[in-house]
Amino acid sequence: MDEKNSNKIGIPQKIWLQLCTFFVKTFYKKVEISGAEKLSHNKPVILCANHSNALADAVLLQYTSSQLIHPLARSGLFKNPFLNIILSVWKAVPVYRRQDSENGLVNNDQMFSKVYEMLADKQIIMIFPEGQSHSDPKLRKIKTGISRIILGYKDKYGQFPEVIPVGLNFTQTTRFRSNVFIKFGDSLEFDENMQADNEVHIKQLTEIVMKSMRDQVLEIDEVDDLVFVKQIERFFALRHKKIRRRNLSQKFKSHKLLLTVKGYLNNHVPDEINRFKLHLKQFNRLCGKLGINDYNLNITYNSKIIRNFVFKSLFTILVMLPVGLWGFINSFLPFLLTKFLSEQLTRAEDQRDTAKILIGTLLFCLFWGIQTQRIVSYYGFNIGLMYFLSLIPASLVALIITHEHVKIIDNLRVFVVLIKKKRLRRYLIRKRKDIEQELANLLKLARKYRD
Repeated sequence: MDEKNSNKIGIPQKIWLQLCTFFVKTFYKKVEISGAEKLSHNKPVILCANHSNALADAVLLQYTSSQLIHPLARSGLFKNPFLNIILSVWKAVPVYRRQDSENGLVNNDQMFSKVYEMLADKQIIMIFPEGQSHSDPKLRKIKTGISRIILGYKDKYGQFPEVIPVGLNFTQTTRFRSNVFIKFGDSLEFDENMQADNEVHIKQLTEIVMKSMRDQVLEIDEVDDLVFVKQIERFFALRHKKIRRRNLSQKFKSHKLLLTVKGYLNNHVPDEINRFKLHLKQFNRLCGKLGINDYNLNITYNSKIIRNFVFKSLFTILVMLPVGLWGFINSFLPFLLTKFLSEQLTRAEDQRDTAKILIGTLLFCLFWGIQTQRIVSYYGFNIGLMYFLSLIPASLVALIITHEHVKIIDNLRVFVVLIKKKRLRRYLIRKRKDIEQELANLLKLARKYRD
């Protein structure tokens, strides 16, 4: 971290940076970051990110850097006493929006001045140019405020700040312990002749920023589109009769490419695409009723597979289960209340993760604090300390157990079904091969029209 900037971070800010790391590691199963090395600590930097998960988006961006990244936040958030403390420690800058004003008039001169001052001090600003959080699968049209900040800073200091587009790509935004791929794009370049008082230049720059943000985000028109690209990816993964594990970056690239392929096909052979979707839907519906997926169909149930399955199941039951039960007992009530309150108190899906982080932190601290105090009062400080230190690892094991026991039961059930009904397995494999052949033909068509 740059020495000059590190001196500006006080104890509250250091605590907040650690809390952001804790929140991310607790609430997300896997977070993969690509391109964070582009974040310079010696230049004025603006991060422009998509906004699909409310305050959780800002926490994830902060997680990518050891330097404090200051968010621009709508002024209404500062009216909440709890959020006001967080935003103040974070040194966030309030933005006043017309839709939040009674008379539709706003004055953001102070906001612009504060942002210019922070950028001149080589600090990092995070902006969500869409203006508000949403659960749409596509990037919304961004506001011109980002362009006014960029050009205003250039007019004042004679140079452009470093502007980096960022994509926050969630596997499932409303699911606890989902995966997140954070993609940093290249720093943008702008025409030196652009001026802040020229509306044409502002619109041109806004389009440049939006296009660069789109490159970092996986946009889909329909849920079926994502099913389509995942099926094609699975087709390639299964060609050698095994699933190749790919990281989130590789999956992002392949999904982005395959969505482009789908665009070619939709434009040139829509009937073939619709026919494939119908066959795919029928196959998935049948597998869903039987509780069988591609992974199950590719397993050859030999003695080694069965032995590994038995060993893993016994380890889970004899070792992990007792620890997990301890975590479950001590975390069940705050977990249940967090889930219930986050659903009741949020109006939209994009606010759900933020609510879980805020409510969960409050409730778990409250419940665990009371429980530890009671243990200390009855059994003494040493026992109370051991109890407190056991809570977080035991709760994490409980999460793993919740996941694993479902997989164990599912694999056991499918094993029994496929062993008893070998003809069913052969039928499903044959149907899947027919679909794979359809996919191969579609990809040939896509190459033809692309070339």
